[in-house]
Amino acid sequence: MKRILSGSLKHLAPANLLRLMSAASPTGELELVTEAGSLHLVVARGRVAIPTYEELRHAGSVLRCAVHGGFRFEPTPLRPLDGDGLTLASFVEAALLSERVAAPAGNEVGVDRLLSGDIVDLARPASPANIHVLPRAPLANPLDELLNELEDTAPGELLFAQVGVLTHDPRLWRGSLESGWRRRGWRLVVATGPEHVEPERLDVLLLHQQHPIEDAAEQARWLELIGRCAGSVPPVPVVWAGRLLDSAWVYQLVDAGAAYLLPVPQGRSGGVVDRFLDTLAVVLERQLRVRQRAAEPTSSKPVCELVESLLDDAGVDGALGSLLQIAAEDFHRGAVLMVEETALRCRAGFGYPLTRETGAMPRGVGLLEQAIRSGEGVVGIDPESVGAHQLARTLGVDRLPAQTAVLPLGTCAAVGAVLVLDREGEALPDLRDLTLLACCLGGIVQRHDA
Repeated sequence: MKRILSGSLKHLAPANLLRLMSAASPTGELELVTEAGSLHLVVARGRVAIPTYEELRHAGSVLRCAVHGGFRFEPTPLRPLDGDGLTLASFVEAALLSERVAAPAGNEVGVDRLLSGDIVDLARPASPANIHVLPRAPLANPLDELLNELEDTAPGELLFAQVGVLTHDPRLWRGSLESGWRRRGWRLVVATGPEHVEPERLDVLLLHQQHPIEDAAEQARWLELIGRCAGSVPPVPVVWAGRLLDSAWVYQLVDAGAAYLLPVPQGRSGGVVDRFLDTLAVVLERQLRVRQRAAEPTSSKPVCELVESLLDDAGVDGALGSLLQIAAEDFHRGAVLMVEETALRCRAGFGYPLTRETGAMPRGVGLLEQAIRSGEGVVGIDPESVGAHQLARTLGVDRLPAQTAVLPLGTCAAVGAVLVLDREGEALPDLRDLTLLACCLGGIVQRHDA
């Protein structure tokens, strides 16, 4: 990171900004400006010089301001600190606890006293969490048996994307294709006529036209269906797959509101069809994300830029490790599950006994799919639900408490992972700052794990 970064503190409390920077270990000059005053810190690989008592008291008042203010961070060449230093995380805790420590004569706290424990020992966070990172290459594990079990025992807990298919020949969409798309968390709803399609129950619609439609009345029904999809709230994206020889018909499809046109293959060999279906899956996935997309809060973009700039060079594992270290300050256990095409797979965590052999769940489990598809966190679960039991098994425990949170990494248009957190039954703390950090880290996950 070489450029100067600045922004508002409205969406990220000053104390948590410093904790994040402590985890990222940057070098530069940080300035915070709040209604309680300003705070200037020279940071060397995530550490600052040991402050005086009055400096701590002032820092504490600045860090407690969480409504108005801004930050500015300028990367600079590394300059060694004079004497011993504190990590930014320890500095935060010392500053917030400074009011509990009586001011000594002369309002000075010497280096010896700080290091001996009057403030630092009180403020020192617990030992860094033991972040366990699992291998990136997953075991072959389609999870079909588990998905079948969930469909048999708790179908109401599953949340599949509803993919409608209008076709004159439903045979292509049955069998292995239907099973393969189910593993993605998609349920196919096949219809042979426009009158059998209910757009309000679909997330995306595919029109598969293998042969020209000669009848004008049938053409009108197809176009009317596209219009109903476009007029739904939210609109249902329509993907048309057919031959592009009839330009007039193509124009009518676009004019009616079709979102994407995809040519069907001329041949029927297995390789040609497989490539078509693979491409189609990519197109449908993008259209599903378009439907799920919600406007990102523009006011939080400076914070996301800061987070990504601080952690991007660390790659996925480093960025997730920093997030988990921050989470470990307030939670007893945490785990990150990466979103794959056909599974949710544990990548890293602390507190949970994660293993490569058990750390995966199928797509479609509503408890996690809700966070993935909506981009909003789930706070509080039903521990007795089948989905919660399966999540517990995936994390290596017998049971999860009701006070469990699931936070998405990314926005609902592109959630690349979910963060599961709990305090082994204790009430959950305020999740706003951690939710924002998780959202910002989604961009790093998407870029490096693509």
